[in-house]
Amino acid sequence: MKTMLKGLLAVAGVTLAMQAGAQVTFYSGEGFHGHSLFVDRPMRDLDRTDFNDRAQSAVVRNGSWQVCSDAHFEGHCAILRPREYPSLGRMGLDKRISSVRPVEQYGRADEGRDRPYEQRYDYDRR
Repeated sequence: MKTMLKGLLAVAGVTLAMQAGAQVTFYSGEGFHGHSLFVDRPMRDLDRTDFNDRAQSAVVRNGSWQVCSDAHFEGHCAILRPREYPSLGRMGLDKRISSVRPVEQYGRADEGRDRPYEQRYDYDRR
């Protein structure tokens, strides 16, 4: 019984830690309007969520996120850092996001530097 309780507490702790980790919410309309999709884990293909190519704005609460125009983190990609993005059009990703993942889980080497066809943007640097 003690082992089962310890296991349940461990699962609860991991769940809480993930919720406190990286988080981003996408909206189908500009200015944070319309339908929304909350993401707190890597999503290789947004087609399965019925939110593929629909995001027009985003709010990043925690962590940095790589968003890409194609599934499996391919195509045109950008890094979103914690802040509000009332329009994704400036990045060329308006209604084009098909995959998303937290950057910290994959390290700097996997942000797209190895793929010359992939254009990366960091919009915190102006």
